Amino acid sequence: MGELKWSYNEFLAFLLIYISHVDMEFADEEKELIRAKVGTTTYDKMYAAFDGMSDYKAYETILSYKGVYFPTHEQKSEIIDKMKELFDADMDFNIMEKELLHFLERMM
Repeated sequence: MGELKWSYNEFLAFLLIYISHVDMEFADEEKELIRAKVGTTTYDKMYAAFDGMSDYKAYETILSYKGVYFPTHEQKSEIIDKMKELFDADMDFNIMEKELLHFLERMM
């Protein structure tokens, strides 16, 4: 990836796409929620970026934006709230999603 060049909406779309795949089921409700938040064009662009990355590279990419989009406790809390909203979208906040959320809270 090199330099950081994604807008906040692009970053958010990527993050939400990444976390929605943790349970190996990308529900329609999750896709629609992401599209509603960032728009179809941004969703499509960031899904293509996500689809071309390994899980580790995607995780590394998310953390590379820490100083840009969630350097403060308040900004981190706002992003975590958006992640929780996505996890609730398919009415199935499962153990894998909970574990990923806790892991990302610690790493962010």
